[in-house]
Amino acid sequence: MKKNILLIGIGNEFRSDDRAGKFVCELVKDAIKGSPLEHLIEIEKLSGEGAELIESWKDYENVYIADAAQHVSETGKLRRIETSEDSLKPDYFHYSSHSFSLAEAAELSRQMGMLPSNLVIYSIEGGNFGSGTDMSFEVEVSCLKAARMILEEISFLKERVSYL
Repeated sequence: MKKNILLIGIGNEFRSDDRAGKFVCELVKDAIKGSPLEHLIEIEKLSGEGAELIESWKDYENVYIADAAQHVSETGKLRRIETSEDSLKPDYFHYSSHSFSLAEAAELSRQMGMLPSNLVIYSIEGGNFGSGTDMSFEVEVSCLKAARMILEEISFLKERVSYL
């Protein structure tokens, strides 16, 4: 039997804006502490390596991922991507050192019939991926927005799914 809700934060705490995904996880974890949602949501912080991602989400129906994305238009731009509807551009999440990243993991899972039925990615465009622990102000604001949006979605799921 598949588990229900998993939140994955991808990133590196020591590469400035790249820590955005993990920061979103921290915000959600703090927000649900002591609430009924605390026991319904598994939260994992991962590096973003593709095989690790597939292994993590394989037993879940509802997976939310927060990750920093390559700077394309504006620092802090928040995008919500439903993988059931959209394919991921391999180079959009390919700023890391992993040759098998989130985009490749999602597409391989899709081809193998292993993609979670609800895999939603919240990507935040980073501006600085250099060494350091400080995030750009715009990225921090978008992390707050992403955490709020994820919590709203999960609350809606809880209302929709009677066995939660």
